[in-house]
Amino acid sequence: MAVHTIATTKTAAATGTSGLAPGGKDGRGQEIIVLFTTHAGTVAALKMASRLSANLGARPKVLLLYEVPYTLPLERRALPDGFLENQVRALQRDFPEEISTDLHLCRRPRQGLREVLEPHSLIVMGGRKRWWPTPEQRLAEFLHSSGHQVIFVDERDPGTALAAAKTSVHQDR
Repeated sequence: MAVHTIATTKTAAATGTSGLAPGGKDGRGQEIIVLFTTHAGTVAALKMASRLSANLGARPKVLLLYEVPYTLPLERRALPDGFLENQVRALQRDFPEEISTDLHLCRRPRQGLREVLEPHSLIVMGGRKRWWPTPEQRLAEFLHSSGHQVIFVDERDPGTALAAAKTSVHQDR
């Protein structure tokens, strides 16, 4: 297995409580996967996922994959202790609704996504949308070509985020 799960948490930002989230679906519908890209991009994607969840009866889940260099064991991070957890806390601070978070260590993020994602997942991800492909846009293209439904939210323009919900990132070709 090329993925090592570090933490699965469910947090209600209003109460500040956290605990283990159930794996998979919890009876409230399908999950909307929010792929962690950048802080601003992920907050924009969480806002879009929140709007979608009201219509789909789904719940948003943040998926954070961290690439571990081959020189270290898969269970060890090259970052200081608490760094990734602080990123999750910053998301919880800036996004007022309840979110669940999955943090995974992997060797190759694209391979890790193949192992972690269910087939035909609904994925919302944020980043800067430009005329040349950014790393986030290339990742969205990879996920779409792997059979997932992908919504790309431009972190700088909330109006674009609303339009992104109606079309896939790949329909404007």
